[in-house]
Parts: sequence; C-alpha cells; structure tokens
Amino acid sequence: MLDLAKQKLLVIAPHPDDEVVGCGGLIKRIKDEGGKVYVLYLTVGDTKDFSKKGMSFGKEREREIESVARFLKFDDYHLAFKGNDYHLKLDILGQKRLMDMIERESSVALEKIKPTVVAFPSTRTYNQDHRIASFAAHAAIRPADGRVKHFVKLVLGYEEPSDSWTMQERMEPNFFIKLTEKSLDAKIKAMNLYRSQARIGYNTRSKQTLQSLAYLRGSQSGTKIAEAFVSYRVIA
Repeated sequence: MLDLAKQKLLVIAPHPDDEVVGCGGLIKRIKDEGGKVYVLYLTVGDTKDFSKKGMSFGKEREREIESVARFLKFDDYHLAFKGNDYHLKLDILGQKRLMDMIERESSVALEKIKPTVVAFPSTRTYNQDHRIASFAAHAAIRPADGRVKHFVKLVLGYEEPSDSWTMQERMEPNFFIKLTEKSLDAKIKAMNLYRSQARIGYNTRSKQTLQSLAYLRGSQSGTKIAEAFVSYRVIA
C-alpha cells in the first residue's frame, strides 16, 4: 500500500499541461494527504495550433503555469528551457542536456529535492519533445548506488490520451492510482486553467476525454476512477 502522505513526487513535464493530463489526479491526492509535489517543465514557447485563436504564446502559458501551481499547491516548479529556440525542439537539444537538467541543474533536480516518486511521459507518442524527455528521464533515474546518487524507489511513466496516436504498440498500464470524484474534478479544473490548451468535445485534452479515460482505467483496475501508469521500478 503506497502511503501518499510520505511521498515526494517529481513530475517531468515536457510542456505545461502534461503534468495535469498525465498526473493531475495523483498530484491532487498526494497534496491532499500531506505529501509534496514538484514539477519540472522542460520547455514552452509560441506555438501555432488548430484552436480558434490559431496560436498560443509562451508568456501566456507561463501565466497559466502560475495559476495551476497555485491551484494544485505545488511545493515548487521550474521552467528549464524557455523560448522558441527550444520549444518543440528538445530532440535537437539532445538527451544529455536534458539529463543534466533533470539530475543536477534544475532547482527541482533529483539531487536537490530527492523525490521518492518520479513520473515522466511515454515514449510511445508522435511528439518528439515527449519522446526525448522520456528517454532522458529514464536514463537519469538509472539504478545506482544510493550512497553517491539519489535512488528513486518508484518510477512511473504516465499516459496521455494523445499517446494512442502512435506507430508503436500502445502503452500497457500496470500501475493504477485510485482517484476520487474530488481528485478527478480538481484535475479537470486544473486543465481548464490551461485556457490556451483546454479543448471541448472529442479532443484529447477535453473534459469528456479525461473523464472517460479515468472511468475506463477505474473499471480495468477494479475501482471507480483511476489514473494509469507504466511502472518501471517499484521498491517496497
């Protein structure tokens, strides 16, 4: 049984809103039960998109981060690589540079906050920023002597509905976090605070999609509502 009150969670989010889509319920549960939550956002910038507005701006999304951090009560967060030189180009920046940020350089790096749980995105996605972030995080949390390098006992890969559009086999979850109506509602509210990214209808970032996935994962795990993950390491 995972005692959430004793956990210190670090979420690696390639972009603002990934932490909510993949881990919003887990974040809410940990904070409600007295644990700590940190988020490392890797990049944000100006983005042409297919919304009515047709564009979201880095500064706009930074303000949204602040709103979400206050609402979900993050203990701290860091935005590592700001601007259009990095946004949607993390694969060009490279795995080693991202590993350095995750391991030591960020204000919420592994060696500084020493998390008990780390969650990062799936590699099974069309999004190049997500793939390189996943590989970098996985490498940064490699098994090591805990006397010289911080050892994370619970390592999770989180899922996002958009990951279903993939040319690889889809993610097969093997670790589930039970959610309550309260924690799912907080996840939806946090997503709506990302006003530039929230969508309606059958979009992968809509309220309906996030709710449907949570109820599906609940039914698959013998509970009402859940978030699903791939467990890379569990040390009891």
